[in-house]
Amino acid sequence: MKNDRDVLTALADARPARLDPPGTPPLPFALTAPAAPDRPARRFRAAALIPAGALVAAAVAGVAVVAIDRDGPVPAPAPGATGTSTTLSASQILLAAAASSAKDVPGAGRYLLFRTENGSVLTVRAGSATFRMTARSSADSWLSRSGQEPSRMFFQELGLTPLTPADDAAWRAAGSPAQVMVGKPLPTGQLGHETAVDVAGQGRQSTTWDDRSVYAFGNTNVSVRDLEKLPTDPAALRTALLKYFDGGGGDMPSDRDQWLLAVASSLFTGIPVSGPVRAAAFRLIATLPGVRSLGVVADQRGRQGQGFAFTQGAAATGTIERRFVIDLRTGRALGDETRVLRPAGTTARLAPGSLLAYTVVLEQRITSDTPE
Repeated sequence: MKNDRDVLTALADARPARLDPPGTPPLPFALTAPAAPDRPARRFRAAALIPAGALVAAAVAGVAVVAIDRDGPVPAPAPGATGTSTTLSASQILLAAAASSAKDVPGAGRYLLFRTENGSVLTVRAGSATFRMTARSSADSWLSRSGQEPSRMFFQELGLTPLTPADDAAWRAAGSPAQVMVGKPLPTGQLGHETAVDVAGQGRQSTTWDDRSVYAFGNTNVSVRDLEKLPTDPAALRTALLKYFDGGGGDMPSDRDQWLLAVASSLFTGIPVSGPVRAAAFRLIATLPGVRSLGVVADQRGRQGQGFAFTQGAAATGTIERRFVIDLRTGRALGDETRVLRPAGTTARLAPGSLLAYTVVLEQRITSDTPE
């Protein structure tokens, strides 16, 4: 029987954290597939902890085009793509990225266009067997800058694939099922209520919405116009962001500095801002504790850049590391990853270093083109 509730819809319909039993962490913000035309679009938010689930980032936009061939081979990094062959400190990476971002002045255009490939590693069940699969999706977001015309998103589920050869063997031993069971992870490390999910991908879908507040800082909704008014000075940006701090909780840290890390870093790969605002965010993060250099690293498409990371965690999720890959020439993020460092709760069955989710930025620019 055809199951109409795919992985993203099934997980997006999970109850919000404040309605869950104590100790049950929320699923990440970016579980939402495009809403059907007859219901409101869900708001995207800057989440910090991603214990599990399918990741669909909603938008990062800027000015210059950063694009790769979706169907072709991964391009080799261009000379100087990492910015340097010398190991840089986290502060050096952040300040170099800020210097490049500051030159990325926004141009004119009706839309903020952002294209991504997103992936999330899920623990799934088929019969009595459990194994891990990567759920991949693509999202093209056309966000109205004026708020006077609708925004539009094109979305496609690219399917689930076994994560490792061992997972592939387990899937095949289970009969290569066309559907697997996916459930919300619980603090016990078990899965909650399960839903059958199709392994195959689906065709490209689109949705249009008029809601201007499509993002959130913490629990407060903001519009694209609000984002374009953010300060370009790091101290002023800190003050502006902290106006949204309400003590955290749920899927956001309660520590003020950790909350700032989560929200400010979302301006690189999760929420669209101009180059000068992004520069302020880099400089702000350079003043916060707990950020470390990864040196030269690659995103999930093999593109190299300079990496930095920070950790956040809770008893219900274990310690999670957020990793960012930055092209220092442009000051733009190539992508990010979320990995488990010290498993506990929802990540208890995972090995340290296990990938939970990733985003690869395919293109970002301001445009007056017609959404397609």
